[in-house]
Amino acid sequence: MRIYIDGEEMGFSEETISKDEIYSRVKEEITRRGCVIGRITVDGTDLEEEAFLALSGGAEARFESMPVRELVMDSLSDGTEYMGRLAAGLEKVADMLEEDRAAEGLGLLQQAAEGIGWSMQVMHNCQILLGLSDNEVGDGGVGELKTSLVAELEKASSSIESGKHLELSYRIRTGVLPEIQKLAHYMQDLLDMGRKSIQ
Repeated sequence: MRIYIDGEEMGFSEETISKDEIYSRVKEEITRRGCVIGRITVDGTDLEEEAFLALSGGAEARFESMPVRELVMDSLSDGTEYMGRLAAGLEKVADMLEEDRAAEGLGLLQQAAEGIGWSMQVMHNCQILLGLSDNEVGDGGVGELKTSLVAELEKASSSIESGKHLELSYRIRTGVLPEIQKLAHYMQDLLDMGRKSIQ
């Protein structure tokens, strides 16, 4: 298999090497350049990492790098956009709980909880990659926000466990949702900070 990184053919030895070895060596080279793997194409078909590693055969693999900062900006942009949908989803959950559609609302709440976790992870990872601590983002209250959001989620969890759906709706509207809206502002602040440092 011929291997290219950003259009440049890599001179891997002719010995048969596994896809794991190829991926590892490509990743090492791209990391050395201060980038991450942004795209993998094998014989003209885009693949995710897992699909590449599971692939048998293929004549040509092309790897395109992406600067870490670009990845961070894309992630924060996606995260900021997602926060609006997450807030709307939480409103919908609260409505469903109040309309005695608990099963449907709880199912949607599970998805929202996963989204909250994803959003917090994106923000945390991007802060690390940008070299910013909690007190350097926005007004410096990110750390307190994370703590209060976790506390609100624990209260909501308690309401779920006790089957108090109206109480859960109240906790979502008055506790979780305002914290999510604050998190969205901090994520936007982080995105703005990242954009300023690029210019």
